[in-house]
Amino acid sequence: MAEPDVVFLSPHLDDAVLSTGALIARHAAEGQRVEVWTFFTSGPSPAELPPSRRVFGDYATRLIEDERATGRLGAGQRWLGFIERIWREPRLTNTLHVFRTPESPDELVNVPAMREVIGGLLARPGVTIYAPLAVGNHHDHVEVALAAAHELVERRAFDRLFFYEDPYATGTGCRSRHFLTRRRMWSLLDAPAWASPRVGALLRLVALSERGPGIDAYLPEVAELEWTCTPQPLGEYEEVKLAAIAEYGSQVSEFGGPARLTPFVRRAHELLGGEPVWRARG
Repeated sequence: MAEPDVVFLSPHLDDAVLSTGALIARHAAEGQRVEVWTFFTSGPSPAELPPSRRVFGDYATRLIEDERATGRLGAGQRWLGFIERIWREPRLTNTLHVFRTPESPDELVNVPAMREVIGGLLARPGVTIYAPLAVGNHHDHVEVALAAAHELVERRAFDRLFFYEDPYATGTGCRSRHFLTRRRMWSLLDAPAWASPRVGALLRLVALSERGPGIDAYLPEVAELEWTCTPQPLGEYEEVKLAAIAEYGSQVSEFGGPARLTPFVRRAHELLGGEPVWRARG
């Protein structure tokens, strides 16, 4: 198998497509070999899970959905097999507690292994990487973002490692709490939530649940870098992205289905000027 030219690092099955589906499709259409590498792709058997959480733990279904979604974008995929925080000990009593991070970075147990993955990619000449910013403070997203941030700083990989805004960045509350995305805010009257109140309400719950440090607290050097944001244009690839998102049927249903999620995503695109990509300079 040929090695990829561009790799999008996705915490979960759907995050990269929700955030940068048009950019993924554009890279692929330009003839580059594009892959989405998803970290958290395994967990307990669905039969062991309470009914309220089975939709998140049905990986047999979710992997098929991911293959279809990335296929629509012209990209390949790799599933890295990490276990989500929600399934690890100590078990969370509330699903929303995944948006709480520990005081000590030592408790982010996956970061060293994730750094090996990202460092291995950077050791290959010419590979471009997109990583999440961890907007929303989801424990799993923070682990991926922090691992990428460490590699960015230590390797000075400013021309090859870029960061995208997580899906939670489309919620006003989450957006206002992140050290970067709060620089590009919209007025409350323009917020994407008006296009789909159900999606907006779910994102408000996330914002209310956020606790603990972000990557800038764990690694202060990140906040000291010079950051710029360049929204990536959508063009013809917006429709391709929306079709890919719809392939994640098990997850999209939690937002009320494509009929409610699609207008929300379109509104966010309009307000943000496309798909925001952040770049750091030392």
